[in-house]
Amino acid sequence: MASSTPVRERTRREIVQRAMELFQVAGYNATSLQDIATAAGCSKATVLYHFNGKAAVLAAVLEPSAAALDEVLAELEGLSPAAAQELAIRRFVELAVEKRGIINVLQDVLQSIEEMPEFTDLVAAGMRLTAYMAGSPDPLENAIAGFAIGGLLNECRRPGEQTDDELRTLCDTALRRLLQPPA
Repeated sequence: MASSTPVRERTRREIVQRAMELFQVAGYNATSLQDIATAAGCSKATVLYHFNGKAAVLAAVLEPSAAALDEVLAELEGLSPAAAQELAIRRFVELAVEKRGIINVLQDVLQSIEEMPEFTDLVAAGMRLTAYMAGSPDPLENAIAGFAIGGLLNECRRPGEQTDDELRTLCDTALRRLLQPPA
């Protein structure tokens, strides 16, 4: 007997998938709950049954990326500063290329994400990754890492302009030139 996914779970996944597509194309701020409902083939009430608002839908869209970030941070724990920086740079580049569409969505909400309680853990994880990439607790090195990450994330927003390999090379090269290995 084949197992089937309950309708409620399928509906939730459809809402998340359609929301991700809309957020990537139109942006988070320009997408309404009604837009998401229409794209998912359900009512706005159905969306609100599954999620308590648009920020909760966005949290569900970002959940796989947040989990991937948490995995990276777990890999970095306990490594020497130099080894952690090296791995952080490599894994950041992989994630940035793999999650290009999500980065576009994130960039749209970056100005207000710290004010959304749904993203407290994601913001903290992003700051921890930045510190690992800086390779040092020095405030200037952390600022340079933040600057580099911001620039590269912006570059990842332009789908179609570069292949994944070109983007991977650009990100890796730029980070290694900007971030000094720990002494």
